[in-house]
Amino acid sequence: MYRALACLTDEHTPWVVPLAACVCWISCYVALLLEQRVRKGGAWAPSWLLAASFSAGAGIWSTHFIGMLGYDPGVVVGYEVATTLLSLIVAIAAALVAFTLLRAAHQGSPWAGAVAGVVLGGGIACMHFLGIAGVVLPGHFDWDRTLAVVAATIGCGLSGAALMVHGRGGDARTRVAAATILTAAIAGLHFLAMAAARVVPDPAQETLDLGLARGAVAGGIAVMMAVILAFAALALMLDHLRTINAALARQGLALREKTLLLDMTLDSMDQGLIRVDGRGTVQVCNERALALLDLPRAMMLGAPSYKAVLRHQLRHREHNRTDRSYRDWIERGGPEQAHVHERVRPNGLVLEIRTVPLPDGGFVRTFTDITQRKAAEAEVARLARHDILTGLPNRGLFREHLDGCLAEIAVRGGTASVLYLDLDGFKGVNDTLGHQAGDDLLRSVADRLRSSVGDGVVARLGGDEFAVLLTGGPEEAVAVAERLTGLFAAPLQVGGQRIGVGLSVGIALAPEHGVSAECLYRRADLALYRAKAEGRGTFRVFGADMDEEAEERRVLESDLRQALADNALSLHYQPQVDGASGALVGFEALVRWTHPVRGQIPPGVFVPLAEETGLIIALGDWVLREACREAATWAPSLKVAVNLSPRQFQKPDLPETVLAVLAQTGLSPDRLELEVTESVIINDMARAINILRRLKSFGVRISMDDFGTGYASLATLQAFPFDKMKIDRSFVAQLGVDPQAAVIVRAVLSLGRSLRMGVVAEGVETPAQRRFLADEACGEMQGYLFGKPRPIGDYADRLSHPDQTDAALPRLVQLIRASA
Repeated sequence: MYRALACLTDEHTPWVVPLAACVCWISCYVALLLEQRVRKGGAWAPSWLLAASFSAGAGIWSTHFIGMLGYDPGVVVGYEVATTLLSLIVAIAAALVAFTLLRAAHQGSPWAGAVAGVVLGGGIACMHFLGIAGVVLPGHFDWDRTLAVVAATIGCGLSGAALMVHGRGGDARTRVAAATILTAAIAGLHFLAMAAARVVPDPAQETLDLGLARGAVAGGIAVMMAVILAFAALALMLDHLRTINAALARQGLALREKTLLLDMTLDSMDQGLIRVDGRGTVQVCNERALALLDLPRAMMLGAPSYKAVLRHQLRHREHNRTDRSYRDWIERGGPEQAHVHERVRPNGLVLEIRTVPLPDGGFVRTFTDITQRKAAEAEVARLARHDILTGLPNRGLFREHLDGCLAEIAVRGGTASVLYLDLDGFKGVNDTLGHQAGDDLLRSVADRLRSSVGDGVVARLGGDEFAVLLTGGPEEAVAVAERLTGLFAAPLQVGGQRIGVGLSVGIALAPEHGVSAECLYRRADLALYRAKAEGRGTFRVFGADMDEEAEERRVLESDLRQALADNALSLHYQPQVDGASGALVGFEALVRWTHPVRGQIPPGVFVPLAEETGLIIALGDWVLREACREAATWAPSLKVAVNLSPRQFQKPDLPETVLAVLAQTGLSPDRLELEVTESVIINDMARAINILRRLKSFGVRISMDDFGTGYASLATLQAFPFDKMKIDRSFVAQLGVDPQAAVIVRAVLSLGRSLRMGVVAEGVETPAQRRFLADEACGEMQGYLFGKPRPIGDYADRLSHPDQTDAALPRLVQLIRASA
């Protein structure tokens, strides 16, 4: 170790060591850079292999001789030409073999890098000792064999490590590390080997041919480094070009992919697209455009002009409102601004064409098939003006026809008539046969009306209401009305069954009865109201008295609203008694109205009016609240019965309303009996049953009123367990007159016992009727025989003694009890 240090410090010029190391590192780095190009393959791989071998060998040789140039053995030194050149060849050959082996390491043999490094290290040692052998001096070298072997071992070991590192990676960082290790191998071998050599002078050899002088060797080293640097520059330039080419290749690939994607996108578009440049040449035309415009594919080859495309279209005689504009475009050269228009093709396709001009004078034009959209829009427009069920014009379209007719009359004169039609008994069809049968009936009615009116306009206004617009005078209107009502004199055959309905007609004439649609509507409706009130199945022409009647009804409605607001209504109560004993069991609350001017208004007048106008909901709530408030002051054994209207059942919060009234008045729920008619349930059975069940869950009693007069009473009883059912007064009135009435009453009473329901007989007015009902064990009775509807104050005595039996028939009661 001391010898090696002394060799570096005493026998070598100080600047030689860093210079040799620098040259060695540059040569090694360039050689490894070129070797990487060998491993990438290609046609130039052999050339790169030779360049890498030369750079490594020449660099090793240059490092050695730079060191030798700075070596001062104390005698004159020269270099034998042949041996010196041989050392260069050995170094290059060793590098060639080593890099060939390193290529195998890249192909899957990891230890080939170590072997290659050992080979390179051996080549370095051979080059060194050959180079020493070529030194000419007056004397000879004396070698320290141990140190020489150590130098060779270090050189081979570090070379193997360097090429193993280089073989496992290809980035710049790995290459720097491998070049540094290889530089250490070369420099270490050289300086240790030089330390192993000692010059022994020989005076007998003072006159020698020194061969190559130091200057010549230095020149050779400079040439070698120039070549190595040239190789480095070439490699770097090629790497740069390769990087540029790779980037260009990636960009080209990306461009091709984008072009392919664009082509696929254009061809998969639902829209046709054509792009035309400023010279009129078609640059882009996708598949959809070819299909929509029915263009031959061959026409698109060779970038045709768009004028040729248009001429092709015109030759195929696409007659539409845009043909003229297309011819003008051909002459003008192109569109001047963006626009959208529609075009109907001969095959029925409707195209929406959008044109957007481009800065170069060209344009982009898209073609969208809007056939289905136009058809849908047309259908929506038709549905907006026609009834979906029957296909007839609806109220809006009928109004348009009427307005047009009235405008024509105002300008040119003439007459017309509006007929309002309403089916008689249609509700019963829905209730008994179901809504499907009702819809079938409406379609059948529409067909009959359409075929009977001729040139007139038939419309469905809603529900079972229709309207007809006729031109001509009153004679034509009356003749059509007679013909229409006659069509429904006999039952209609609908869906395999015969359905009997009638038709009522109201007629208003123009301009006699009005020159505005609203006036004619109102007066035709008034005439229809009169026709229905006077027997149905007929027609009426509007008369002046109908306006007076309508005005009277309007005033009466206003007065009823005011009476409700002023709490000017009152309740009368009719007693309900036990059928056996005659003892009072409760009252039915009945609303009465005493008008301040007209006096007593019959319930048969103002109750239907309230139903028609919707006031029945407020009226019914008032009756319920007042009846419960009054009943709360009676004896606990007495109940109160209150009627509920069909309109009240349309309120989803009806049970909550009843519960709130009971809570406000303090009446026990089991003392309230709500009477409902069968029509309340049949209109919407599921909804009505749900409301009734909720009411019954509160403890309220539910009674079916007017039992036997509906359409499906037994089905209704099966759907909901009523507490009571009331025999309609029409059956009780016929007891003793019509034997069938007695059979019906007995059947109802028997049904009530079987279903464990109470039965109340209404309209009991004679002792004979009472005796019959008592004999049949009717549970409760109600009628004039026990008391008329009166203010509750008139029944003060009975309220004080509710258990007192009816003194009018004491003997009858005793007989009944004895027979029992």
